[in-house]
Amino acid sequence: MSVYIHSGRWTSIWRKKKASTAFSTNSLATLVAGYVEPASTDAGAADKPVLGIYEGPAITSASSDYAATTEIMVKVPIGPALARMTCSIAATDEGKGLDMADAVSVHASNNTYSPVTLVRYLSATEGLFAIAKSVYATVA
Repeated sequence: MSVYIHSGRWTSIWRKKKASTAFSTNSLATLVAGYVEPASTDAGAADKPVLGIYEGPAITSASSDYAATTEIMVKVPIGPALARMTCSIAATDEGKGLDMADAVSVHASNNTYSPVTLVRYLSATEGLFAIAKSVYATVA
């Protein structure tokens, strides 16, 4: 499961990552207290806005900078943009704001924070999503 840029205008920014935190390649990233973190079920909350997509490389506990707050590159939307994400959805979910299950997949039955909106249903396991609450304008 992954998050991929599909269309729209995106730019790359560098921000410090949270120390001792693992990141998957092609995952949704949030900005929490000034540090980049992988998205979780509460992505989109007031204190955990979506920033963009972390394309990699993967950061694991074996990575040399795992415990550090080094800068990582995140792709952020600068205007209307779509990302292709994996999930378990139905065609009737189009137009709905949905929560993240984790940093790489959408939780189709929850919409508490709705950081992404299903724009186009592709299949029962994949869709095109607009990132509804990117904070790029506040960190540029």
